[in-house]
Amino acid sequence: MIRYGHQKNGEQEYKCNRCEARFNRRKGTPLEGLRTPIYVILMAMAMYMCGVGVGMIAAVTGKQEKTVERWIRRIAPHCEVLIKQELCKRNHNFSSLYLQMDELWSYLWRKKTKVWIWTGIDVATRLFIAFHIGDRSSNSAKALIKTIKARIHGVPRLITTDGLEAYVGQIKAYFKGSMYAQVVKEWDGVRISRVYKKVISSHSLVQIVEFISRLKNVGKTVNTSYVERFNLTLRCCLCSLIRRTLAAAKKKEELEGQLFLFQVFYNFVRPHMSLTLGKGKGKQKRTPAIAAGLTDHVWNWEEVLLYHPNYLH
Repeated sequence: MIRYGHQKNGEQEYKCNRCEARFNRRKGTPLEGLRTPIYVILMAMAMYMCGVGVGMIAAVTGKQEKTVERWIRRIAPHCEVLIKQELCKRNHNFSSLYLQMDELWSYLWRKKTKVWIWTGIDVATRLFIAFHIGDRSSNSAKALIKTIKARIHGVPRLITTDGLEAYVGQIKAYFKGSMYAQVVKEWDGVRISRVYKKVISSHSLVQIVEFISRLKNVGKTVNTSYVERFNLTLRCCLCSLIRRTLAAAKKKEELEGQLFLFQVFYNFVRPHMSLTLGKGKGKQKRTPAIAAGLTDHVWNWEEVLLYHPNYLH
């Protein structure tokens, strides 16, 4: 393969020495066939993951809203492939010591349908392992837990959730041997009147607290604080999940695509403050993917969009 001039938009073109086919680096990516300069699409994706709506992105980039929506529809399946390949192909290297799961609600088009987004994160690395969109039933809990199990090695040492009963049977079925505790909140109208911890597994609360004390950067008590804080970040970064939004997703598939975009952004692109090593000029910013050993550097949106599924990073 050799360099072979430039296209009209200034992008480098290449030529195959064997078949003499000409192509650019967009070949085989969601950017293939698009004439828009890459930097415009990169800016649009960065804005979209900061909670900016499609209408405002269109105004800033000078494109039509339908064009921006078409970019997102192209890139979302690409991010799904990236997540499945990068998490699943290396699952023998990643073990979750402390897993937290939670749910948050949202609406689809014109608030006609209420859906629940189930999320699961590894506390030590902050890795966003999996999500599921469904109702608030044991079937949805099962779908989330099955996905998590496929992406980690073994079973988590400790699992914490809220007091939802749907978790209990599924965790016992798929994560046998894990320590499992619930943080139960009792509500008095719109206020929390009482919070208590309930151990579901055969372990004692003392054993669980002793295990937590040996871990770094995960607090000192049984809680669901990390996944709840993660859900807040998720709401802030996706305009379709912001309270009283005018940009709600129209279909479940659209919301699912947005979540795959966010999963790539959160795990690979966005450095996490709590994972930073060192101080001052020598500090090293890290993403959850770096902390989990899935990559050795912080990705940017250009690297994400030009990612080839068969290329091993």
